[in-house]
Amino acid sequence: MILMQHVASGLWKLTFDFIEKLRKAGHTVEPVSFDYLDFIIPAYYVLTTAEASSNLSRYDGIRFGHRTEGAKDIHEVYKKSRTEGFGTEVKRRIMLGTFVLSAGYYDAYFAKAQQVRRLILERTEAVLENFNFILMPASPTPAWNIGEMADDPVAMYLADIFTVQANMVGMPAIALPIGQHPCGLPVGVQLMAGKFQEAELLGFSAKL
Repeated sequence: MILMQHVASGLWKLTFDFIEKLRKAGHTVEPVSFDYLDFIIPAYYVLTTAEASSNLSRYDGIRFGHRTEGAKDIHEVYKKSRTEGFGTEVKRRIMLGTFVLSAGYYDAYFAKAQQVRRLILERTEAVLENFNFILMPASPTPAWNIGEMADDPVAMYLADIFTVQANMVGMPAIALPIGQHPCGLPVGVQLMAGKFQEAELLGFSAKL
């Protein structure tokens, strides 16, 4: 198994206590370095915003999605439908994705992010050649209050540092509760398995 760092100090004790329980139960738990951890979030959000821009382009009020009422012309149908039909975060991701896919920026951002994804996949597969699962925190911090980070999207994106790896490499993962933080909120860890190892992952998780 693997433990990746970058978590708030309050979560460390619960995480390490869980690891010690695994060891006492007879499991081998070893730390493994992951050189590309700091590149996961930038690459992930380049790729996912590009996908959002492409996939949501059809929701124009004509073919799919919400259609505004009282538009004076086709331009207003498109503009008002998308303005009314998408929330702030979705709009943000569409605009970011449109930017990274635009002429002059495609190679600088999207193509490079695809290359980073390949490196992350290869490193993840290399780790799983020697271990059954990858273990890491589910989140670097306890959950925020509702709306607390609405004005800081970068902080929200960075909080995904552990959970987006599975999406990047196309492997199954599951979050499991392990205890309660001193602030009263639940804390979890994440287990990731190799491709098509869902049955093994769910079976081991059920035992835990």
